[in-house]
Parts: sequence; C-alpha cells; structure tokens
Amino acid sequence: MSDQAQNDTFDVLTASDMCVDLVLTGNVRPQFHQVEQIVDDFSLELGGSANIFASQLAKLGARVGVIGWVGKDAFGEFCLSRINDLGIDASRIGVHPGLKTGLGVALAERDDRAILTYLGTIDALQPSHLSDDLLTACHHWHIASYFLLKSLRGFWVEWAQRCKAAGLTVSLDTNWDPESRWEGVRELLPFTNVFLPNENEALAVAGEDSIFRAARRLTGDGPLVVVKRGAEGALAVRGEQTWEICPGDMGLQPVRVVDTVGAGDNFDAGFIRGWLLGRDIRECLLLGHRCGVASLTKAGGIQEQLREVVR
Repeated sequence: MSDQAQNDTFDVLTASDMCVDLVLTGNVRPQFHQVEQIVDDFSLELGGSANIFASQLAKLGARVGVIGWVGKDAFGEFCLSRINDLGIDASRIGVHPGLKTGLGVALAERDDRAILTYLGTIDALQPSHLSDDLLTACHHWHIASYFLLKSLRGFWVEWAQRCKAAGLTVSLDTNWDPESRWEGVRELLPFTNVFLPNENEALAVAGEDSIFRAARRLTGDGPLVVVKRGAEGALAVRGEQTWEICPGDMGLQPVRVVDTVGAGDNFDAGFIRGWLLGRDIRECLLLGHRCGVASLTKAGGIQEQLREVVR
C-alpha cells in the first residue's frame, strides 16, 4: 500500500469490505433446472458497506479514506476508478496478488432484496494491516460489515480500545449476520461511541422482541444507539434519553423505491457527519434519514446519494 498522504488527518477512516455490486431488478424469483427468466434492468456499481458509507460522507463534505484490497482484475480497476471519482482517499488500498475482487449479486424488488456474495477481497484485510499510524491519521473510525470481515472480527475490541486511547471516536454498523449467531457484538459496544443497527439487527443483538427494550438494553453497554427503522423513521437512545423521528412528522414525501441497497450505510454517513460536527441528535437523525431516502430512487447505494456539503 502506498505511503502517500500518511501525514494527512482525515475526518473518518474505515476498513473496506471491497467489492462491486451487480444489482438486477425485476419481479422474478430464480429457478433451477435451466429455467431462464428476464429481468427488467441491471446496474454495476461500487459496493461494500464501508465504500457506500465513505462515498456519502465525501459528498457531505468530510475528508474520508478507506483501507482495503482490490484484486488484479477488471472489477478491481473499476473499484479504484470509482473510489477516486467519488472523492474518497484511495492511498491505503492495495492490489492483492492472490484474490479476486469481491462481488455481490443482488436481485432487488421494491421493498426487499436477495444477495449472493463472493467474498474475495471483501475479507482480505488482516489485523496487521491496521497499523499504529492510522490512529493519528483520522479523528473517527467507522467499523462496517462486522460479520463479513471475519479476519478482523476478533481484533475489533482491541482496535477500538486503541482508538479510544488515541482520542478517536468509534462507530459500528454490523450489518446482518449470515450465520444468525451475533457473537462478539455486545463485547465491542463498551468501546463504541455510536452503534447503528437496523431494527432487525438491534432485536437480534439484544435478544429482545421490542425495539425500545432492545435499544435500552444496548445503550446500557455504553454507546449511543441509533436504530434505523425504514419507512417508520429512526430512533436514538442514550441512557434515559430518547429521540425519535417519523416520516409523517417530518413532512417528507414518499419516494419511488427502486431498491434498498446501501440505504442504511447512507443513513450512517449522514448521522455520523452531523454527530462529528456536534449537531443535536435529532438533527443527526434527520440528516441520516435524508441520506438514506435519497439513495432509494436508483439501483445501488451510490448513484442518488445526497449531494449537500454539511459544515
């Protein structure tokens, strides 16, 4: 990886689950036995929760970089080109000699999606790649795709402790656990400033059947808990304080949903941008919600991100 820009200080750095997303749209369900079906459309876009998060942050005016690997292939070249075009620092991305670039294939319906993932470079980062110089290179560290980055999963508690000791703040969005085990998350929360699950993730991590009880339980581990609730809005809980936004209360107009890929990551970026700037929690929720909603109107998580410098 390049030594370029090692002395720069970023607002946010994040470890990338590096991949491209091939998103297919259409009212079809795959069938075996050589059944061919026609989809309505497709798009090829930079994928990975960390990359989508970083892209939206850059559009909001933050200085942001990602750490990761691409493969020595056409998808890797595509990733690097898009990352540079989107204003994300790519100086800490290496070309892996032995892995293909990760790939996610999503079949998207109006309110849902099914995803097939080839890991490749998604899980290429090792603990040794997170060196001490990173602790002086940024103000905030974001952990994305906790369950897909298996090689780092057991290292995040130590890394978050080192971040806190160095004066950095830390945010976490686990995304869904493909194994539905949810191990290790609660141990990481005491060293996390902001935890950003969606509703189903919060219920699963907390072991509760009520979102408000789940948020209360999780904030008891230490962080500000911000729960993304889709069409129901979002809520935040810290200690005994609760903030909640509902689309009906905000006068927001409904949008035509093309697909939901990356909506949660865009919400994360909006919320964290506001939070790092010291905005009121409700303002952070509103900015996060605007970012999430903006991304719904085109396939993939990047094409329709909110373009608004927030200072």
